[in-house]
Amino acid sequence: MRLGALLLLTLRASAAVLQGVVLDEETGNPLARTLVTLTPLPRTEAATVTIRTGDRGAFSILSVRPGWYVLKTSRKGFADAEAGQLRPGRPGIPFEVLPDGQSAFFQIRMKRLAAVTGSLLDENNVGIPDLPVHIYTARKPVRRIAEGKTDDRGIFRIGGLDPGSYIARSGAGLLEDNTGVLPTYYKYGDTLRTAQPFNLRLGDTQTDVVIRPQRGQLLTISGVLSLPAQRLTLITDTGRRQIASGAGPFEAGNIPPGPIELVADGADCGGYMKLSLDRELRALRIGCNPLYAAQIDWRVRDTTRSGVQYPILARRVDLDGASASRILKTNEFILPGHYELMVQTGPSHYAQAMRGIPPPTKEGGWFGVDFGNQARLTILLSDTPGAISGSVTTGGKAVAGAVVYLEAFDRDAQDPRLQLWAARTDHTGRYSFPGLTPGMYRLLSTFDFDAEDRYAMNASQEVKVVEGSAALVDLELILR
Repeated sequence: MRLGALLLLTLRASAAVLQGVVLDEETGNPLARTLVTLTPLPRTEAATVTIRTGDRGAFSILSVRPGWYVLKTSRKGFADAEAGQLRPGRPGIPFEVLPDGQSAFFQIRMKRLAAVTGSLLDENNVGIPDLPVHIYTARKPVRRIAEGKTDDRGIFRIGGLDPGSYIARSGAGLLEDNTGVLPTYYKYGDTLRTAQPFNLRLGDTQTDVVIRPQRGQLLTISGVLSLPAQRLTLITDTGRRQIASGAGPFEAGNIPPGPIELVADGADCGGYMKLSLDRELRALRIGCNPLYAAQIDWRVRDTTRSGVQYPILARRVDLDGASASRILKTNEFILPGHYELMVQTGPSHYAQAMRGIPPPTKEGGWFGVDFGNQARLTILLSDTPGAISGSVTTGGKAVAGAVVYLEAFDRDAQDPRLQLWAARTDHTGRYSFPGLTPGMYRLLSTFDFDAEDRYAMNASQEVKVVEGSAALVDLELILR
């Protein structure tokens, strides 16, 4: 494939106007109210512009300054799309607006996200109504990411799923005669090892996911919630529910056997308990102890600078999945439990370690930390990070806006993939990844990359990043 067929759309206009229409790829119908974002490449002196399409899916962006851009669309229920992408879900091809040319028209087709459909059946192949169904990631760490409920015929449909590998599981509930049914994986059994994962691509619908929930005893817990607690939340790996409002006696039933979490909270107080439930529990006493502001001790290695601080992303991870990430506020009270933290360092530092009690784990750039009522943490920064930079060419010519993928990996691990980043080259074909933790990385530049393909990085170049050094890696654009 020639580069000219891929990337270089040149527009000539003193004040260019970009127009277009956004369509549903499956039906061809226009997609109204779709977000359209025009993003300049690095070193293009222009601001990002975001608008919405009209009733007929049309959009118009006025007075576009000269430079290199990427045009992106996003809409609920659809995968993000970019102008010029080779196929749905792939990065788009950048284009240049020159000072003295004409406007341009774009037609962007969007593809729906994936879905899964199926049914929950009893012993006579009759659908079970009003029972929850949960979707988990198949790749570790296994986490619940979506849920639905069966209709009056025991049929369910859960959409809005990104490409990837998933596991389906029915939730706990009661049949018409109050017989309990336990959470059961597709295809068989109530343990994770019996689950059968399925792979989804954009626009796919995994059909005929038939689950036959296993019968079993659902359990009850009861006890007393102490003052000054205001709420008590029960969390399992199939969801959460509030089981007490205000201090005093509480009771909760229809709980499947297995791990549970109990979280108490009130005005500046909190409590946390994790149990393995294999029988009914009575006379539990759940406290709500005073909370203290998070204490972060920043330590910078090999430097005389003081007061170095960066934003910290935090997300709480319970049995039913991870919350959305947010910036940890100064002097914020943190409920006890398990959290994942990531330091948003700049190009001059990287987070070398986090020290907590017990020592935290790390995966995908996130440090896992267990906090009690006092959240104390020491963050060790290094001011000698590594970096990787270089250029992307094809046929000896620089490629503006080429996508470069950088992956941290461990070749000796069962799953070597640790963390993935993506960046685009500027108008001269240059890219840069600053602020890197020392270790092994691999790089690839292509417009046709599938992050779910375990062999996608086979054609990559490996590079070892050393503390305080910058590696220069020039890449040839891979054309498929």
